[in-house]
Amino acid sequence: MDRWRFLAMEGMRWSRPLARPRTLQQVEQFTSAYRQAATELARVRAFSPDKRLAEYIEQSVATAHFAVYRQRRPALSRVLYGALFAFPAAVRRHWKYHLAALLLTALPTLVAFVAVAHNPDNYYLFVDRDLAAGRDPSASRDYLASGLGAEDTDMDMDIFFSQFLFTHNTRVAFLCYAFGALLGLPTIYLLAKNGLMLGAFTALFVDKGLAVPYFAWILPHGVPEFGAIILCGGAGLLLGHRVLNPGGKSRKDALRLAAQDASVTAMGCVPLLLLAGLIEGIFRQSHASTGLRYALFAALTLGLGAWIAFARAKPRPDWLAGS
Repeated sequence: MDRWRFLAMEGMRWSRPLARPRTLQQVEQFTSAYRQAATELARVRAFSPDKRLAEYIEQSVATAHFAVYRQRRPALSRVLYGALFAFPAAVRRHWKYHLAALLLTALPTLVAFVAVAHNPDNYYLFVDRDLAAGRDPSASRDYLASGLGAEDTDMDMDIFFSQFLFTHNTRVAFLCYAFGALLGLPTIYLLAKNGLMLGAFTALFVDKGLAVPYFAWILPHGVPEFGAIILCGGAGLLLGHRVLNPGGKSRKDALRLAAQDASVTAMGCVPLLLLAGLIEGIFRQSHASTGLRYALFAALTLGLGAWIAFARAKPRPDWLAGS
C-alpha cells in the first residue's frame, strides 16, 4: 500500500506544470514504481476480488502515467506564432464559408432595415419588446439620442459591464461555431437572427434622424464583435458542409480535419470578442467625440482586414514538428 501511495503522490507532484525531477535517482525510483504498479494492477484485476484495491491502484497508475507521458508545454514563441499567423491563414483557406456567413448576416440586415423603414410596426417582427427596453418606434428622438451619449459610470461598473458583454458575445459566437456540426442549420438561424435585429435597430435610429451618432456608437465595437460572430459562423458552416459532403473521406475523418481549422478560427476570435467587450463596456460610454469614434472604427477595420489578408510567415520547423 505504501508504494502505491508513493506512486500517487509522486505522480501528482511531477504532473505540475513546472515540476521536473532533479536527480537521476528520482527518475529511476519513480519509473520503477510505475512499472511495478502497472504489472500488479493487471494481476489484481485478474485474480483479486477486492475491487476497491484495484480502483486504488488504477488511480495511482493513471496519475503516474500522466506524469510520465505528459506532453511538453509549447513555448511562448510558438503560441504567439500560431496566434499571429495560424488564425488568419485558416480564415483565408476557408474564405468562401466566411463570405457565406457575412451574406447570411448582411442580407437579413437589409431585409429588416427596409421592412422597418417602410412600416415602423414591422419592428416588432424582429425585436422582442422586452429586449427593446423602450428603444422602439414609440420612443421619442430625445430618448433614443440619450442612449447614444456618454454615461458617467465608475470604473468597476465599466469593467463588470465589459465582462458581461464579453461572456454574452462569446456565447453567441461559439454557438454559431459549435452548432455547425448539426448540418449548419442552427448556425444559419443565429446569423440571420442577428442580422434581422441589427437591421431593425438601425432603421429605428436612422428614421429618427440619428444616423451619424448611431453609427459612431455601434461601429467601433461592431467591427470586432460582428466580425468574430461572422468568422465563427463561417467555421460552423465549414463543419456543416463537411458533414453533408465529406468529399471522398469518411464523415468522421472529414469532420475531424475540418474541425482543426474551424477550432483555430474560433479560438482566434476570442481576442476580438475581448476587444469588443472593452470597447462596448468602456469606450462606447465615454465622452469621446464622434470623429474619434469613426477614426477608431476605420483603424479597426483596416487593421483587422490587413491582418487577416496579409499576415503570412514561412513555416517554422519546430511548429510543424509540434515541439
